[in-house]
Amino acid sequence: PTVIKTGVISQASGSAYVELDATKVMCAVYGPRQGGKMDGANLRRGKVEVDVKLATFATPGARGKATQGDAEREFASLVHRALEGAIMTETFPKTAVDVYATVLETGGGELSATIAAASVALADAGVAMRDLVSACAVARVRGDDGEETLVLDPSASEEGRASGSVVVACACAAGEATQAVATGRWDCDALETA
Repeated sequence: PTVIKTGVISQASGSAYVELDATKVMCAVYGPRQGGKMDGANLRRGKVEVDVKLATFATPGARGKATQGDAEREFASLVHRALEGAIMTETFPKTAVDVYATVLETGGGELSATIAAASVALADAGVAMRDLVSACAVARVRGDDGEETLVLDPSASEEGRASGSVVVACACAAGEATQAVATGRWDCDALETA
């Protein structure tokens, strides 16, 4: 089941709540607002900042803050790279748009859900975009029979058993991939199939 709701945070310029099966993500967009420090080369374009946090109750077990901070920064960077090609930053020069996403519950496919939530929240905020961005995950999971199969939108348990995974973010109407992230070992044919 998939749930997408907009306007869930009244103080934000735009917001979205996304559920992909057991994964739940809330995203808020603020701005465009006067940007902080802008470098001279980018005065004609706006700036997009992305911040992603995992709620302390999102994952089972204890979370270590030192390593989690690095993971959250990498996660935010992946979301930013997936969205940056779709946002028309030239329409808000010398300003910034802030995107804050919180993963409320992890159930597999957190990156896909966060990209979808951020894209919908940006649209809800009225930020000019070339296209909406969605994402999908595929994992290579070994079954009980020893055979590896590709699983679309894997659950957390399937991700835990996966020997590799691929997440592809796509600008829907344009039919262009905005980002592809592969983990694990893949040969070229298997990666193309995934």
